[in-house]
Amino acid sequence: MRPQPKTGNLRIRSRATLIAATVLLQAAVIGIGWGAWLHIAKADVSARARDRYMEEVTRGIDQFELELAKLAPQPLRHGAKGWEEVQTLVETFKMPRGASLVLLDRFGRILCHPGLRNNPNLRSIDYSDVLITLQPSGEMVSVGTIKPGTTLTGEAELLSGTSTLAVAYNPEAEVRIVADLSAVGLASLESRLTGGFMLWGAAAGLGVLGVTLLGSVMLVRRYDSVLARSNERLESEVERRTIRGLSILHGLVFGLAKLADYRDTDTGRHLERICRYCQLLGEELLGRHPQVDIAWIERLKLASSMHDIGKVGIPDSILLKAGPLTPDERRVMERHPVIGADTLIAIRQRVGDDELINMGIQVTLSHHEKYDGTGYPYRLQGEQIPLAARIVALADVYDALTSERVYKRPYSHEEAVERIRAARGTHLDPELVDAFLAARARFDEARIQLHSSSEADIRRLLSGSIEAPPITPTRAAA
Repeated sequence: MRPQPKTGNLRIRSRATLIAATVLLQAAVIGIGWGAWLHIAKADVSARARDRYMEEVTRGIDQFELELAKLAPQPLRHGAKGWEEVQTLVETFKMPRGASLVLLDRFGRILCHPGLRNNPNLRSIDYSDVLITLQPSGEMVSVGTIKPGTTLTGEAELLSGTSTLAVAYNPEAEVRIVADLSAVGLASLESRLTGGFMLWGAAAGLGVLGVTLLGSVMLVRRYDSVLARSNERLESEVERRTIRGLSILHGLVFGLAKLADYRDTDTGRHLERICRYCQLLGEELLGRHPQVDIAWIERLKLASSMHDIGKVGIPDSILLKAGPLTPDERRVMERHPVIGADTLIAIRQRVGDDELINMGIQVTLSHHEKYDGTGYPYRLQGEQIPLAARIVALADVYDALTSERVYKRPYSHEEAVERIRAARGTHLDPELVDAFLAARARFDEARIQLHSSSEADIRRLLSGSIEAPPITPTRAAA
């Protein structure tokens, strides 16, 4: 499994998480940028909205002055001729965006007001000393000092609070026209101006996120495709080299085992026959024994070749003796399983745990144990003896019976079958004897073929014995 990349406390566990993280990061960047831009833009839009509002109110005042000139071509006084008409005009005139309109007399008191008829006390309110902070200059002037000219705008502190005022002086009527700008009207204008770009900005942000999402998906898929092809090539090359390395290793193991075998047999073909007989027994156990599968049989074929490597530590005077061994010589001979197992254990300590070496240790150490517990070196019995060693023991007995030695003639296949049948439950595992009897015809064919074939034929027929096993074998018990 490939390692999972980590980012702080965020664990990228899948491609979907990677894409989501990318989109969220993009959304965060867009959000921060959008927030900063919105703050700046809103301030600019607010200023533009105020300016535009002032322009609209100024045009409204100009329009009011045209109407006022028709009704009051001379100075206007409270209650005098024309005042009623002007008061009615103030009450009915519609200023832009809800601004309210007030007329001040020459002394700065309210002359006309939309609510004056209902509240005559408004006449007592004096605006003459009200200071206006002009925009955008910041200059301060009082309402009573404003003279003819352009309309002035700014903020003033009134009884009702801070208000934005637009003030103009009409010299013919001797009145000052004051427009009190509505905060609601200004906010409405700001909302209308900002609503459009906020909507388009949000749409643009969503569009960018959508493009980011689609682009991330396409890039991840493209990357996965390239990575998958690269992994396939790498896995193929690793598998090729692994198989090649295992083939060389297994060939060396088999060759070294044959060197040991040549000291003890007449033909040097003993190992090839053992490998083949173990294969036949293993195939009979397929589906009947849980640990046996094709990979396990392949390991068994090679591990069986190592069963007698411990004989390299036995003196020739004992190993090659034609007659019976003395008790002392027998004790020396019976050390070869331990010598072989110690050799393989030393190899395992150097190279690490390995299924083939583990099985080789089992076979080398226990192939002379007997099912009834009378074997050597540890007098194991029954299921205490590893299955691989029990199989090699039967294969070794069959080959010893059917092969010629300096001290004996070869037994026929039928004689060997009867002797193995007789050893059922004593020397040999009953289950394996039954498997042998089921496959005895195949054993006879293999015996005839391997005893009569040339050395070259045997190498060709048994080349599988030293080829590498599958890369993912089922692990056998150590």
